[in-house]
Amino acid sequence: MAVPTHHGGIKTTPNHRTDGFSDIRKIARLIFVHWYLFVIFIPMGLSAAWLYHRYTVPEYRASITMLFQINAERSISRSVLTEGFGLSPEMRSFENQSFIIRSQSMVRRAIDRLDFGVSYYARGRFKDTQLYNPTPFEIRFDSLYPQLLNTPINIDVLGNGQIQVSVKSEGNWLHNYKTSVNESFSGPVSFDRTISPGDTIQHDAFRFSIHSTSANGRIEQGNYYIVFNSHAVLASRFRSRLSVSPYREGSSIIFISVTGIQPRQLMRFLNVFSEEIIINNLERKNDMATRSIDFIQRQLNQVSDTLQVTQQELMDFRRENRFMMPSEVSQRLSSEFFQKERERRLLDVSYEYFTIIKQRIQTNDLNEDDYLLPVFSSEPAGIVQQFVRDHLTLLNEQTLIAGQAGEANPYQQQLRKQIELSEKTLLTAIRKQMETIDMQRAEIDRHIRLLTREIGDLPELERDFLALERTHKLNDAIYTFLLQKSSEMQIAKASNVPDNEVLDQASVSGPITPSERSNYTKGLMAGLIIPALIIGLKELFNTRIRSREDLQGVINNVPIVGDILRSRDGGENVVLDQSNSVVAESFRSLRAKLRFLLSQNPGKVISVTSTNTGEGKTFCSINLASVFAISGKKTAVVGFDLRKPRLSAIFDVANHPGISNYLIGQVEFEDIVRPTNHENLFVVPAGVIPPNPSELISGSNTVVFFEKLKENFDIIVVDTPPVGLVSDARILMDLAECHLYVVRAGVTNKEHFGITLSNLVAEDVKCIGVVMNDVASAPQGYGYYASGYFQSKS
Repeated sequence: MAVPTHHGGIKTTPNHRTDGFSDIRKIARLIFVHWYLFVIFIPMGLSAAWLYHRYTVPEYRASITMLFQINAERSISRSVLTEGFGLSPEMRSFENQSFIIRSQSMVRRAIDRLDFGVSYYARGRFKDTQLYNPTPFEIRFDSLYPQLLNTPINIDVLGNGQIQVSVKSEGNWLHNYKTSVNESFSGPVSFDRTISPGDTIQHDAFRFSIHSTSANGRIEQGNYYIVFNSHAVLASRFRSRLSVSPYREGSSIIFISVTGIQPRQLMRFLNVFSEEIIINNLERKNDMATRSIDFIQRQLNQVSDTLQVTQQELMDFRRENRFMMPSEVSQRLSSEFFQKERERRLLDVSYEYFTIIKQRIQTNDLNEDDYLLPVFSSEPAGIVQQFVRDHLTLLNEQTLIAGQAGEANPYQQQLRKQIELSEKTLLTAIRKQMETIDMQRAEIDRHIRLLTREIGDLPELERDFLALERTHKLNDAIYTFLLQKSSEMQIAKASNVPDNEVLDQASVSGPITPSERSNYTKGLMAGLIIPALIIGLKELFNTRIRSREDLQGVINNVPIVGDILRSRDGGENVVLDQSNSVVAESFRSLRAKLRFLLSQNPGKVISVTSTNTGEGKTFCSINLASVFAISGKKTAVVGFDLRKPRLSAIFDVANHPGISNYLIGQVEFEDIVRPTNHENLFVVPAGVIPPNPSELISGSNTVVFFEKLKENFDIIVVDTPPVGLVSDARILMDLAECHLYVVRAGVTNKEHFGITLSNLVAEDVKCIGVVMNDVASAPQGYGYYASGYFQSKS
């Protein structure tokens, strides 16, 4: 609770708020006063939003829903040595799939299938519209002939069916669509010709013809233009607008969307793009199976020739030597020898495979063909093949995202660490397998040596026959194995189906930009915020005291003893001329407060001052003296502003002689006191303007003058000079019992007033009260009085 204090007999209250509603009321008054700003800026904001929508090309989003299945039943088992190439479950994760889908190569595949090489536009008064399916005409161009890129070629269809084609450009690249290469730069191009539909237009920078797309063969009249686009630029443009998002975390359902200004074109792109995703997936799976089949076929051709030679040699040997059947011992030895040789041969192939893989890993030359080498290898290679596949998967993933993720990308860094670990694991597995193969080959070689000694004990003819038979059987076994693998791969290829499928075809939602609701909201907010900012800045940079709140923010323990409302009739003495006005009533309220103060602080002299000129101290002095006079008090209003006297002119009395003449001893007191037309009201004019007002006022005659005033009058109102400009008023304050400091709303400077008032308080000037002058009435926003109660009498 605030504790009341006293300042020279005037009861005051410390200047702070006891509730939080005063600031709200002030804000409400500020808004009410500046209502016109909102009336101006709210329609402007909404109009700006309307114009933006009217003349901005809308942007759409097309999306398609796809399923990326990870299903064991839909793919070949990884235990199959020559499985079709399909992405591993790790590669099928959403992050990796999004990189693959948004790769430049994938987008380019779709663009190459589409007819986006030529863009069609219809000219408008304020904005151009891109046309696609249907278009009023079709451009047919020679893909081998260089075409001018990224340059508008104007096509004006005239009323007579003729077409005016014109180009004016500083030049651009000339593009060969067949080779997808920019061949040269055109230099400045200036072309203007009128043709008929179907005519070929040829220039060094382009060659094409224009054909109608309507059934009647006519082209709708209008102003159009076309632009040739390279597929590489189109792919980059669509790729930058492409986005991939999952249905939910961990889901195999994804949404692929693209943004642009032509919805039909976006839908066409997404439908073709999804087809290419499916085709690419199947191609990659079939490609590995096809390469495996080709590899097996080459091996079959080689083994087939060798098998025919060994079969012929075996038949020739039997015919020449009439050898029909080896003995049981030789058959057993031959069978064991063949089995050991076959095992040794498969181990040699595996060992060679491991050697090649090891070299390629160390030289960073590993590729997808490497784990196809041991198509007929033995089982020990199976574990390494698994590691090879995993390592190749990581390498492929790194290649796919290399162009889309920077070196500092956390996923790229993690991928490099996985590749390093996979490489170490693979090399360790290869080394262990090679050591195992060395041990197995040593054991097989020992058995072969034993069998060789036993075979050496057989007759020479039988030994030769067994050698030929072993070679033939080995080649026959390899040939049979290859035929089996070839059949397996044919079946695997035939059973390959794409892992991806389209769930929902491409569709387009409404325009995503500009958003009508959002922009109108922004326009409305701008219409509210801009006036608020103007009001706020106006308040921030305001240096004037305009209201009681401003005044209370400056004064410190000095009371506000009255609010004088604004006089709209222009008269000086409103108390006498307009006694029923609200202004006159505000002076009556001020008189009541001063009577109370003067009863507590015995005295008759009231000084009226201000910070600067033009703040209404003379106006307040006259009306304050008048309101005391009509109450029956003999009142004198003293014009002690010796520098700019005004009282004599207001009361229409002679200014000479006056106070200055009295103070220098030229006249007597009775000579300068002049009655007015109103009872009990007297005027003491300033007199001749002296050269030294301050020295004159500070003389002893001034004290004598005030003593005579007190002897002759009940109330003395002294109109002093501005205390913020000259020292005269400060001298006079020592001779008065009560001091009114006039502050004019919208005129008085806050800082100047605050400094001046603080100096008076610091000098312990007693009984100071602040009068707020020229306060607007309530309908105008700053006042606290309603004017309807007080009406002038007719």
